[in-house]
Amino acid sequence: MKKSNLYIGILSGTSMDSIDCGIFKFSEKSCESVAFYEEKYPEIIKRVLEENNKNLIQNYETSSLNKEISNEFSKVVNNTLKSSNISPSDISAIGMHGQTISHKITSKGNSSIQLGCPITLSRKTSISVVSDFRQTDINNGGQGAPLAPLFHDFLFQKEGIDRIIVNIGGISNISFLSNKEKKVFGFDSGPGNFLIDSWMKKKFNLNFDDKGNISGSSPLNPDLVKTFLNDDYFNQPIPKSTSTEYFNYDWIQEKLKGYKLKVNDKEVLSSLTNLTAISIIQGIKNYTDNCDEIYICGGGAFNKTILKYIQMEAEKVFNKIVIVKTTEDLNFSPKKVEAGLFAWLAMSKICNTKLDYRNVTGSNQTSVLGKVFC
Repeated sequence: MKKSNLYIGILSGTSMDSIDCGIFKFSEKSCESVAFYEEKYPEIIKRVLEENNKNLIQNYETSSLNKEISNEFSKVVNNTLKSSNISPSDISAIGMHGQTISHKITSKGNSSIQLGCPITLSRKTSISVVSDFRQTDINNGGQGAPLAPLFHDFLFQKEGIDRIIVNIGGISNISFLSNKEKKVFGFDSGPGNFLIDSWMKKKFNLNFDDKGNISGSSPLNPDLVKTFLNDDYFNQPIPKSTSTEYFNYDWIQEKLKGYKLKVNDKEVLSSLTNLTAISIIQGIKNYTDNCDEIYICGGGAFNKTILKYIQMEAEKVFNKIVIVKTTEDLNFSPKKVEAGLFAWLAMSKICNTKLDYRNVTGSNQTSVLGKVFC
């Protein structure tokens, strides 16, 4: 394998359930998954992040967690290389996202904070690391998110088809892929898994709703869903991005205070799951009158109840049969897509490729994203 074609992407999502690492081989028009490895997120670090979030945001630059997180990332990278029988010298670079602890879009300015030391990761893997992608975009006047749409277009675009890719992580983001009439664009539609996971932890003592089995066992409450949807974010124009600082357990509690009727925990869970689906479809409908295919990636792709609700809502809104499947049907595992994104961003930086996020994040120029650390 030529070194110039192999890149690693590593990240941990807002749910902090795992550290995902992938090795990807790129050509001009394709991305091949060579290896993928995931490790359970260290409970000690997860607990510190959850219990000290506000303090970490204020003191993130000096936090010891920067090195601790990169130490964990390096173990995962080295395990991936070892299990794949690939040498560090075969890898051009690692694209590292880090652990997001804050993402805020305000009239005073935009900010996005990730913990993780790229220099530590580089030294412990003997591979160059590319990071600070969101910061570069913010410096260019963008919101720093979502970053996925351009990669989704590179990976999944199909001429003549109105295809949409939806990444359902803690937050959901929508990618409208390019065709002859339009350029790629996208935005954060709102909550993904995080509201569901937050409710599961508080009410069911579980980290997530496995396959959507619990939400699928209870009827939803349409009036409660309307209450959830009565939020300014859903009506904001694009570009727009959001975070779990906004859509979290406190947000649920605030909405429930305004809902006077009594509801049980399963009913709330099913309604939150439906909220994710409806906000995605409404977000799509706001910007296109036609939708042929919706493919889902991220953790939400494994929640069958979310997929069912998306299918139902899409066919109701567009008044036709809409294909709703996961990216597995496009020969790319939903679990691997985001790792592929950061490998692709690293490749773009190493190849000095300018990326056009003007229709996604609101950036004011095309730019090469990220910084290289050795």
